[in-house]
Amino acid sequence: MSTIEDLVATGAISRIEVELDGREQAQRLLYGTPGFIEWLRKLVSGEEPEGRVGQATAAEQIDQLFHAFLIGAPLIHIRQFRYVRAESNAVWELKTPDTRIFGWFMKRDCFVCVFGDWADKVKDHDLYRGYRIAIRRLRRELGVDDTLCVQGVDPGDVLSV
Repeated sequence: MSTIEDLVATGAISRIEVELDGREQAQRLLYGTPGFIEWLRKLVSGEEPEGRVGQATAAEQIDQLFHAFLIGAPLIHIRQFRYVRAESNAVWELKTPDTRIFGWFMKRDCFVCVFGDWADKVKDHDLYRGYRIAIRRLRRELGVDDTLCVQGVDPGDVLSV
């Protein structure tokens, strides 16, 4: 059985932080796997989807979403986050107009980003099942049990208001 501290100590996940202004405090936690952090670095260096939908760049979209998530702002269910399949230990996705981020909630208000991809690619190739299976496998390999995985699929189970 792993703890969050164990996962961080072994390098399985790293904390993701976004610059907050002086009056803001983080109300939620974000972590990323090494593969996700690498994807995020490419995004920050300017990688963009072929047919961008959003007005902001993909990096700006992620920054805005992560900022809202971390400060505890309300997120719109289905539009900004949703579960991939209704099941215990569900895999969730965080969404922007151009990106999809797949992972799971270790506990309420604490999300682990495992895979990032372009929204059009995920939809065009129906990659949801593959990401769900890969994340479930990763959790088993890391020794993540029910104590580090939110069981519910109701938005209130994973995010406080």
